[in-house]
Amino acid sequence: MIFALERLRLLRAGKSLDPPTLTDIDDLPMDWRIDFEERAAILEYDGGLSRDEAEANALIEIRHRMEGTA
Repeated sequence: MIFALERLRLLRAGKSLDPPTLTDIDDLPMDWRIDFEERAAILEYDGGLSRDEAEANALIEIRHRMEGTA
């Protein structure tokens, strides 16, 4: 969920409130970015994945959650 201030900032900047096409993690809203970073760290540390693999898998999971399919 995008927080109210984040929604207002996006609207003022002329950006869509639709979930972004996730090609770059820098485009994630802050609440989703925090979830992404946490998930990537868990996958890397507990899952034994490389950082690149962990980030790729975390991005897929976050995309599914943003689309409501998780």
